[in-house]
Amino acid sequence: MSFPIFVLIICLIFTVLVSGCTYNNPNQQDSTPVAQTESVTTETTPNVQSEITQPKVSWKNFYIDHTAQEKSELIEQAKNEILRIFPNVDESTLDGYWKDHEGYPKIVFNNVDDTSEEYMETQKIRWKGLEQNIRDNIATIKVDPESGDIVFYCGEAMPSPLEEETRTVSLEGAENKAVEFVKNVKGDGFYEEKENDFYIYKLNSDSNMGDGLALIVLFNTYEGVQYLNDQIHIRYDLILDVVSTYYDELKNPELMKSLTTLSPVPDISEEEAKEILEAKLKESYPNEDLDIQYTVWNGHENSLNWYDEEELVYADQPEPIRLIWYITFSDAKMRAKDSRLATPAIIDAHTGEIVSLNFRDIKIS
Repeated sequence: MSFPIFVLIICLIFTVLVSGCTYNNPNQQDSTPVAQTESVTTETTPNVQSEITQPKVSWKNFYIDHTAQEKSELIEQAKNEILRIFPNVDESTLDGYWKDHEGYPKIVFNNVDDTSEEYMETQKIRWKGLEQNIRDNIATIKVDPESGDIVFYCGEAMPSPLEEETRTVSLEGAENKAVEFVKNVKGDGFYEEKENDFYIYKLNSDSNMGDGLALIVLFNTYEGVQYLNDQIHIRYDLILDVVSTYYDELKNPELMKSLTTLSPVPDISEEEAKEILEAKLKESYPNEDLDIQYTVWNGHENSLNWYDEEELVYADQPEPIRLIWYITFSDAKMRAKDSRLATPAIIDAHTGEIVSLNFRDIKIS
């Protein structure tokens, strides 16, 4: 693994560890340091192809309005599902509520007690018996009301393990157990149908940071092209042999199928996309040698992706999901300030349109 990939993934894990249930997506455009800008000009351009293949559906076709009674019944069903997947949960702490505006509706359970004997014993070892530092595993859990699937789980951040603690699960074992967890949550039939569509990325964070964790990410693809955000993240505890964080960002498969209608074969090559970017930069800064360099920060970058940003997919009148080149670059000034500074450009792989670019006083979105 290259150093930049390692840095980015480790930053993700560190953020989750420090902030408990706060989650940062490694594919978000602001996941790498970006130079500060003094002024911003906004430039918005239409999607030419969408006029030809405008979808006939939206997320509302798959998430119906429910009465108060129906919502109450679905919340009870969600409780049963949580107890099935997480048998250590104290049922008396399951107090769920309906949240309409979070991409799509979700049932949310905060302050859920999911404390096991193993969890408490492990804390005692790591805190060397300091009772004031030992606390219950209080989690946040979210459920998709239509599928009934758990889509988010995050418990308390554990203190770092001791070197002498036994890692009971290998990285390969963590991958297998993560897949089994997904099957348990979403059903064997779902995984068997989608198995060939998933690209699985795994990282042994423990070998680099000594945190006792592995990160497993299942990236969804369509026609061999990876979605930028349609994925499942699992943080697996190699010592306790449990899932410590689960975040299912997979969108409704029928919705995605209805929106992914464009050709997976680009009309614009990657090199042509870079030429379009550099032409825009030269037009904006004609008297400066920017010395543009390209960086691969993550497995999906500088390659073809489906641009499935949540606000686009869950729009009331969505456009077809674009095929894009995701290109990360830096200029000489950025590298002089910090060698890690970089910013992404998103280029439509069919039309050559710059979909997103945030560089100095350029803001295209």
